Amino acid sequence: MTTITLAQVAERAGVSTATVSMVLRNRGRISQATRERVLKALDDSGYVYNQTAANLRNRSSNQVGLLLHDITNPFYGEMTAGLSHEMERHDLLLFLANSEESGERQQKFVDSLMRNNACGMVLCAARETPTSFFEALKRRNIPAIMVVRPLSDPDFDFVGTDNFLGTQMATTHLVKLGHKNIAFIGGSPNSGSRAQRIGGFTSTLLEYGISPNPQWIVATQASQIDGAKVAESLLMQHPQITAAVCYQDIVALGVMQALRKMGREPGRDFALVGFDDITEAALVQPALTTVSVAAKEIGRKAGELLYSRIQGNDEPAKRIILPPALVVRESCGFR
Repeated sequence: MTTITLAQVAERAGVSTATVSMVLRNRGRISQATRERVLKALDDSGYVYNQTAANLRNRSSNQVGLLLHDITNPFYGEMTAGLSHEMERHDLLLFLANSEESGERQQKFVDSLMRNNACGMVLCAARETPTSFFEALKRRNIPAIMVVRPLSDPDFDFVGTDNFLGTQMATTHLVKLGHKNIAFIGGSPNSGSRAQRIGGFTSTLLEYGISPNPQWIVATQASQIDGAKVAESLLMQHPQITAAVCYQDIVALGVMQALRKMGREPGRDFALVGFDDITEAALVQPALTTVSVAAKEIGRKAGELLYSRIQGNDEPAKRIILPPALVVRESCGFR
C-alpha cells in the first residue's frame, strides 16, 4: 500500500506543505475556501495523519491525562465531564486512568504520559503519595493541575472547594432544625479533606453549645454498601442520634438504606445531609439535602487553568477554591 505524503496532498490542493500542516493541526489564519480545498485533498488522497510521529517531531502532543483515585464515584464522573468539555474546546484529547489509591499505578500512568509527550495532566493524587512523587513531577516540567485533594506544596496549581465551610453550612442547617444529637459519617481516617470537613462540623456544634461526641464520628469506604453497614452499626449502638452529616452523597444514600432497614424513615424520623450534589441526590426519595461543590465547574476550571499553562502562562501557582452551596431538599424534613 502506497503511503501518501504531506507534499503530495499539498500539490493536489495547490498549497504549501506548511498550509496543509496548519489545517491538520487547526492552527493559523487560513481562509475557509483554502481550508475546504485542503480537506478535500486529504479525503481524496486518503492521507492519514500520524499523530505519534508529529508528537516525536514537536516533542509534545495534544494529549492530556486525568488521573483519579476512584472513577466509580459519581462525583468524579461529573468532574471529568466538565474537564472533557473544556479540553474539547481546545482540540485536546483527554485520557483517563484510575489509580485505585495505588502509588505504583499512579507512577506508571505519569510515566506513560511522559513517554507519549503529553502536554499536561490533571491529578487527584492517591492518598499517602510521597513527596518524592511531586518533586519528580516538578523536575519533569510538565503542566500539572491538582484537583479536589489539596496539597501543602505551594508550587502546584490547585482547584477544589471549601470543605470546612461546606460542613459548617450542613451542620448549621441541622442545628437550626432543632437537632442536637448529630453524627458525622464517612471518609477515610487519613484523608485531609475529611479532616477539614470534620473541622467544620465540630466547630459549628461548639458554636451552638453542643459538645461533639467522638463516638459519633465514624469512617467508611466510599460506597453505598459500606455507608449502610457502618450507619446500621452506629445507630444500633446509639439510637438517640437523630441526624447526620455524611462525607459524600454516595455514603448518605447507603445511610438511607440502613435507616429504612431499621424502620426509620429519612426526612421524617431522621435528618440527613450529604456532600457533593451528585445527580442521584435529586432522584432518590426523599431527595437528599446536600452540599453542592460544583463538580463540573471544578473540572472546567482545572481545564481552563491547564490550557493556560500549556500555552506558556508562567504566573505563580494558583489556588482556585469554589464556594460550596447548601441545596435543601426533603431528606431533613420540614420543621
